[in-house]
Amino acid sequence: MRSRRDSAHKNGSAWRVNVARWRLVGPIAVWVVACAQVVFEAFGGSETSPAASVDKPTTICVSHILVHYWGARGATVVRTTETAMGIAREALAKVLEPGADFDSVGREFPRTYPDVVFERTGPFGRGKMAKSFDDTAFALRPGQIADWITSTPFGFHVIRRNPTVRCRQILIAYDGASRAIVTRTREEALHLAEKVRAEALQPASDFAALARRYSDSPDRLWGGDVGVFDRGRMVGPFEKAAFALKVGEISPAIESRFGFHIIQRIE
Repeated sequence: MRSRRDSAHKNGSAWRVNVARWRLVGPIAVWVVACAQVVFEAFGGSETSPAASVDKPTTICVSHILVHYWGARGATVVRTTETAMGIAREALAKVLEPGADFDSVGREFPRTYPDVVFERTGPFGRGKMAKSFDDTAFALRPGQIADWITSTPFGFHVIRRNPTVRCRQILIAYDGASRAIVTRTREEALHLAEKVRAEALQPASDFAALARRYSDSPDRLWGGDVGVFDRGRMVGPFEKAAFALKVGEISPAIESRFGFHIIQRIE
């Protein structure tokens, strides 16, 4: 009997200890969630929120002038690092002159110096470039030129972050438009585009759903998302309208050689 009572006493004690432990789980879980929230907010919150995309972009485009020297990756010219740095400083001084156009200067230098490269990158995210290149590019504001030379294993870079937008579109094509495979007339396309835009402007509308339903562009599969782009990437009327929009705004029906575009800026 004593052994049974001892066993029951031990089991009861163990049960009380376990209950006490479980009672601690709730406060600990709340504390963990709270800490996680603080850390999450400290690093900028959701990457897909409009504020995060403006303040801490995940995708950017740049223009850069690269000066190779002998021994750098991809170099084909016998040039010392000192000479290369001198050319890079010259390029930097040129692009920082008041009224200078970075791209024009960038195209000029390869004609003046062999094995100097001017490039406008497509959109890229962190970790896609050499770390020092990444660090410089993502530290800049849209349109800003780094006032220092960035060194990578490829050589010396003068870097400008290009202004970008990210948009969705609904394309309403018509017979005779470039790449169109529809039979509607231009007048029918314009009427449909205005109807769709009116739907898109409704408070509860879902632009991506409308793109999947109406758009004649292949990007309808992604809700009309054409991604991040800088100037010079899109057909003229589309680009002009896209860069004129504020985040969240929807354009009128914009005609290009592809048809009528309804554009929503999302970043």
